[in-house]
This record gives sequence, structure tokens and C-alpha cells, in this order.
Amino acid sequence: MLHHKVMVVDGVRATVGTTNFDNRSFAHNEESNICFHDRELAAKLSREFEADAAVSDRVELVAWRRRGVLDKAQELVASMLTEQA
Repeated sequence: MLHHKVMVVDGVRATVGTTNFDNRSFAHNEESNICFHDRELAAKLSREFEADAAVSDRVELVAWRRRGVLDKAQELVASMLTEQA
């Protein structure tokens, strides 16, 4: 399973890959990213992000805290099934 992240910096540099941007991922997980300096590709990635954001639902903290018992139970079960090695 791949779960890629994209980061564009100053519209010029970008990285695409599986790495979570935290110390645990950098130190313990087997992750892979490609980083590049390409204004045209960075712009394309930014446009794709904006298009995705335009059709996404915003989740506010208040709504997140009010999610139902079933959602919370599913999250709990999923967290126990996730490898934490």
C-alpha cells in the first residue's frame, strides 16, 4: 500500500513520497521520497492540490470532536491493527 505525500516549496522545489514529516518516520520507517527543483512540475502539483481542495469537505475541530461513537470505535480498532514496530 502506498500513501504518498506531496510538498511544494516556494513554487519551485517539491518532494513526493511516503515519508511522514516527523522524527519517527525519519528514524524508524522505511520510506522513500523524490525531491526535485522544477518550477513547471511544482506548479502542476500545486494546481492538482487546489483542485482536490476545491472538492473536499473542511472538517472543523468542533465537528471532529462531535463525531459519533461508531466513528470513534472504528478508529480505535484501526489503530490497534496498525503495525507499530
